[in-house]
Amino acid sequence: MTYYRTIHFSDTDAAGVVYFATLLSICHEAYEYSLQEAGIDLKTFFTGSDIAIPIVHADIDFYQPLFCGDRIQVNLTPTQLNETEFEINYQVFNENNSKKLIAKATTKHISINPKLRQRTSLSSSIIKWLESNQDNY
Repeated sequence: MTYYRTIHFSDTDAAGVVYFATLLSICHEAYEYSLQEAGIDLKTFFTGSDIAIPIVHADIDFYQPLFCGDRIQVNLTPTQLNETEFEINYQVFNENNSKKLIAKATTKHISINPKLRQRTSLSSSIIKWLESNQDNY
């Protein structure tokens, strides 16, 4: 799945470059967009009482800076790890040069019952989303 976005002034730090946590937030925007494109209702997904899917690990590597006005392409590839976990790998490119990698990130997610705070199987809608995005890149 591919998500396009323009870097805004508010995304940058005092040096005028994108702050690392901001790019992770943009990756999360791409994740939300992908869920929505798969027909998952975001309001229900993020406020449902039966299953929560918190991020338990995130990392990001930068290869060149991003500045206000840059137009980026975020490619995301989710992979199911087991019945309760998946990870998403993100690749960030300048929209005009999709061969030069600007940054890459990974987020790891687990499925839990929010009342019991115990792991539970991924929902059928998430499994369907994972399967539909399996071989995109």
